[in-house]
Amino acid sequence: MKATLLLLEELQRHDARLLELDTELAALPEKLAVLKRDVGRMEELLGAERRGLVEAETYRRSRELDLKSDEANVAKAKTKLQQVKNAREYMAAQRETEVTRRLISEREEEIIKLIDAIEASRKSLATHTDDLAALHAHVAGDEKEILARLDELRAIADGERVHRNVVAARVPDNVMKRYGAIKLRRGLAVVAVKGGTCQGCHMAIPPQLRISLQRSTSLETCPTCNRIIYSDSLLTESALERGEREPSGPTATE
Repeated sequence: MKATLLLLEELQRHDARLLELDTELAALPEKLAVLKRDVGRMEELLGAERRGLVEAETYRRSRELDLKSDEANVAKAKTKLQQVKNAREYMAAQRETEVTRRLISEREEEIIKLIDAIEASRKSLATHTDDLAALHAHVAGDEKEILARLDELRAIADGERVHRNVVAARVPDNVMKRYGAIKLRRGLAVVAVKGGTCQGCHMAIPPQLRISLQRSTSLETCPTCNRIIYSDSLLTESALERGEREPSGPTATE
């Protein structure tokens, strides 16, 4: 049973590593998606800014056309002044000319403000265009790294699964079913008992069960959390046994 417990502990290490790898494999595409969403939002903002600039320039051109029309009206009013026949007509033409001149002055002031605003918008648009280009380059670099990391992780995970399956094949079927059921419910299926305490639920183990764990003759579970348990000395003893089986180094000769 000691060998089975050691296999289960090794199996769990592989499963934990695979879970870690799968978690990162799932997180990286989402990270890339977030970066691309940021680019998309910036492109939308830049598009709105471009449309705003086009609308401002269109409006400026319409104001300039209105200004030309007003200037033409002033010219007509001047001609009319020269053709008046009495004081009443003269005063009416004079008022018309003054109103049109004030309108021209207001339009000129408005156009100057529009030109300033449009120039500021152009500079802002140029800056934001550069920012977007920099973001595109940054995301492209991140995407390359992420895709490379995904390939690397998939290769590592494939190798890990091979080793895991080799270990799983050595575990008796009934024990594998038990391990799988506990893992599904608890996540961690196999835990050590240290100082008489289950390391899964941190509850005390009955004395008689502690004795059974020391013997390692049967597969025991924690009465509180139902995880498979083993004595914390099991791994130490196994490491010492492996060390004893390792060949010693060459001896010095005279």
